[in-house]
Amino acid sequence: MSIWLWVLIGVVVLLLILVLVVGWIASKFDGNMGIESKLDEHGNIILLDTPAMRESAALAYNGSIEMEKRGHIMSDGQSWNDVWLRTIASVRKNTENPEWYVRYIIEKRREAGLPELEGLDEPNEPK
Repeated sequence: MSIWLWVLIGVVVLLLILVLVVGWIASKFDGNMGIESKLDEHGNIILLDTPAMRESAALAYNGSIEMEKRGHIMSDGQSWNDVWLRTIASVRKNTENPEWYVRYIIEKRREAGLPELEGLDEPNEPK
């Protein structure tokens, strides 16, 4: 496999972690570098639900879904089900309006003909 494929894998799996780190660094420079976030009541960074964030997340999720559809096997042996459950748990913990992102992942995976995620609570309806 080419180095670009490995880079893409790393970017997709660690996207949310990287976004959080970049958000923290951006807050130190009195600018947000295009990533909008806020601190919750416990001091944790919460990513704001903005059109730019949705677009970035959709691009990352679409890339991962395409890799899964092609049958890519994760180098650490994890299943795609585990990767998606971890991603969704992170989104639910660190993102404003997380269920939009969860529904997006579920719907796009269904459209791609991928199996349903096992062990996932269905997304809540938006309020």
